[in-house]
Amino acid sequence: MKLRFILPFLAFNLIFSSCKKHDTPGPVGKYPADIANAWMQMQIRLTRSTAGYNSVVSDRSFAYAGITMYEALVPGIPNYQSLLPQIGGTRVATDKGRGQYYWPASVNAAMALLTKSFFKTTSAVNLASIDSLEAAYAATFQTQSDAVKIQNAVDYGRQVANNIFTWSSTDGAHEAYSHLVDPTFTPKGNRTGHDGYWISTTLPPAAPALPVHPHWGDNRSFIASIAAATQPGPPIAYSESDHSPFFEMVNELYTISLTLTHEDSIIAKFWGDQPGNLNVPAHATNILTQLIVKNNFDLGEAAAVYALHGIAMNDASISIWKTKYNYSLLRPATYIRNVMGHPTWNSVIPTPPHPEYVAAHAGISAASATVLEKVFGTNYSFTDHSYDATYGARTFSSFDAYAKEAGRSRLLAGIHYSPSISTGLTQGRQIGTKVLQLRIN
Repeated sequence: MKLRFILPFLAFNLIFSSCKKHDTPGPVGKYPADIANAWMQMQIRLTRSTAGYNSVVSDRSFAYAGITMYEALVPGIPNYQSLLPQIGGTRVATDKGRGQYYWPASVNAAMALLTKSFFKTTSAVNLASIDSLEAAYAATFQTQSDAVKIQNAVDYGRQVANNIFTWSSTDGAHEAYSHLVDPTFTPKGNRTGHDGYWISTTLPPAAPALPVHPHWGDNRSFIASIAAATQPGPPIAYSESDHSPFFEMVNELYTISLTLTHEDSIIAKFWGDQPGNLNVPAHATNILTQLIVKNNFDLGEAAAVYALHGIAMNDASISIWKTKYNYSLLRPATYIRNVMGHPTWNSVIPTPPHPEYVAAHAGISAASATVLEKVFGTNYSFTDHSYDATYGARTFSSFDAYAKEAGRSRLLAGIHYSPSISTGLTQGRQIGTKVLQLRIN
């Protein structure tokens, strides 16, 4: 029997039931999660087709989307507790009784407005698709509730979205899709590739890449001071001696790169944040959507999990980027080419233009997995169908197994050392655990 996530009794410690699904008491529990899933799928689509929405920027947008969805709905849940005062924001009060709102209309209006605000530079076709999704649900609602309750909900949802978007603009990453790099930023080191510090791994004749998001670690997190609270110790000391721990660490990756199996290549590409794929938080969110559908969550349950899952990914990205630019460790490609003497060696997927330590995919996936296993159970087995048509489905015995494979994929891809992956997994779990201390009830 499956573990169930029962929204109105959440104190994170969550209360679960091993029996069949129970509706949430009160107005929200009778609504299905389809509108929540549809808007998150819209977010996924937009991250794939909007310039500047890399994994880091998208960690942030998925977080604010989940929070907005939950806050637009939460007054309709008996004994609710807003997340906003706990994460630095201010909640929007209702001015009517709970029964005077048609709550799915609040979610619809809030998500439409927030999505257009976050993706205002997307294509005209994408903007039209946002309007179309909002209009389709709005038309359906006309047959499900009276006009006054619908309008009350629409007005409230828009107030929530405006409030959250205004608050988001002060977190240090407003419109980050338009300024991925800072040309005035001076990376550490002498830029030779022989001092242990990061340099671009782009091969000539292409121009060297500037490091992306050098100040991301200074952004305001949802969990106060989470970056400072979750910083790991330093990486293995840099050395070019072939008897050093650092050389052995790189040589492990290099040796693996020479004998990759077909399965190894599939894993590297399945989790690769590259053209045609979902980026890292979009992939994690797509996994969550599959689980929400499979487990028949109601709207309140779905909104709460989307919110906490997004917060965990966002705060993990902030903490990890603080680590990256604090230590500014060089990537494997630099060492393999410059020190080990293999100048044409390249990684399976393109090496991202930012420092190596720690592995972000490992950290984000571990933060995601920590939230998911609290909701669905420690030993919950699931299959990810994100890439059935390209790489095939992948089945995992647990969320820990999912996070570890996502992390290991970076070793197989040739872009992260093993210790950076294991440290990232630990860092991500620490962050996810802190997010689960937020109180819903």
